[in-house]
Amino acid sequence: MIQLSTLTTTELNRVAKSLNQLSTFLGSRDVNRLTVTTLQKQFGIKQLDAPALFGGSILEGANVMHDAIREHVAKHYLLVGGAGHSTPLLRQQMIDHGVAVAKDATEANMFQQYLQQKFGDQIDLLETKSTNSGNNVTNTLALLKQHGLDVKTLGIMQDATIQRRLTAGFVKEAPQIKIVSFATYDAQVVVEHHQLMFANHPLGMWQFSDYITLLLGEVSRLHDDANGYGPKGQGFIAHVSVPETILNVDAYLHQILQVPTRMANSAFKS
Repeated sequence: MIQLSTLTTTELNRVAKSLNQLSTFLGSRDVNRLTVTTLQKQFGIKQLDAPALFGGSILEGANVMHDAIREHVAKHYLLVGGAGHSTPLLRQQMIDHGVAVAKDATEANMFQQYLQQKFGDQIDLLETKSTNSGNNVTNTLALLKQHGLDVKTLGIMQDATIQRRLTAGFVKEAPQIKIVSFATYDAQVVVEHHQLMFANHPLGMWQFSDYITLLLGEVSRLHDDANGYGPKGQGFIAHVSVPETILNVDAYLHQILQVPTRMANSAFKS
């Protein structure tokens, strides 16, 4: 990636606007706030059958899960995640915030420990074997079936950079379930003192360069063609309609920032 300091003020402002457009699309939220009131107003339901927090999220996801529990938005709650490419980062975030997790703790176990220590929350369902988004989906559905839960509404809470892709995975594998998408944060980028920076700071937020790399690795995965993850390609997710504006924004950011395509980590392949 190029040095951002080499960009003009006009270019920086356009990059910030483009990053925000892309992150808003990828970090989908079906409701502004995850509360009983918003669920009733928007979907006509009093509660979700279950919301699931996934281990690819930054630590802010645990606070979002706590808010959901406090708001009584569901009958059951799930934490999902074994070990994947972002596990070391989550482990370090836990340590930095005073949660002494074991070096071999899974993502689900780490989130559980954080929620217990910080809020006294106890999650009733944990999935600890997943290593990637694909088996995040299949293992979650298997866990729900194992516990005899007839889930008709499922909340999906994942890192904003991969929220839309994970949601599309659930739509493919369980089209009969109503999915309520709620990304764990909405980070807006601004220009200050000729620098790109976050206007808000979700807990455990990515380093800026890592955030850009994650965002710019997603649209190519969402494509429904021979190279994408859709039905016409790898078949990992349901078809996702990517608006022309997002395709243009993604292309512009790749061109001006010179970010290479992020490849999947084969170490965590199913």
